[in-house]
Amino acid sequence: MTERFSTVADVALQGDVDLAATVATIPAEFTTRGMFFNRYVAALGAEWEALVPALDEPAKHGRYHAFEGYPMRDYVRVFDRVARARFPGSAREAFRLLARGEVEVFAESTLGKVTFSLLSEPGATLLRYPDIFMVMVRGPEVTAERRGDRRVAVTFPRYYGSIETGIGLVEGMVQTFDEDPCVGVTVGGDRSVVYDVSW
Repeated sequence: MTERFSTVADVALQGDVDLAATVATIPAEFTTRGMFFNRYVAALGAEWEALVPALDEPAKHGRYHAFEGYPMRDYVRVFDRVARARFPGSAREAFRLLARGEVEVFAESTLGKVTFSLLSEPGATLLRYPDIFMVMVRGPEVTAERRGDRRVAVTFPRYYGSIETGIGLVEGMVQTFDEDPCVGVTVGGDRSVVYDVSW
């Protein structure tokens, strides 16, 4: 069964995120770079130690190496804890809002600085997203195609993790250029996801 809905940046998503079901979609071998863990470990502070038993491969003392890969399942667990604490209320909106900041994390890295120095508008950035994604994450596949002057579709043949995180990521890329994103989301019964992004 296919689900379709649209979002605009200033209208909150409502509802909860089932963490166990979300983590269950992610194969054990999929990884995320350590740079995306570190600021969340710092944000957790003393709560980090309480989360450690729930992780598959927690980094010693919470110190993740920026360009090493760590279980994506663990990343989602850490992300979930920080999102709910930072943005109480709707977990779907919390995931979306926290994910918008992931663009900053990448942009502050050496690779990110070089990448963003070559990009001047949302469309070009969204079209580069599959290349950036494949450096930052191991496992999932993604493509992007331009559908108009101010419209790009980002497609995951099979999506792993929270749909709301994906919304926040593409919104963050558009907002980097001070534009207001609108995202049409199509979720297929096979977990294919298309984010149709316009601004």
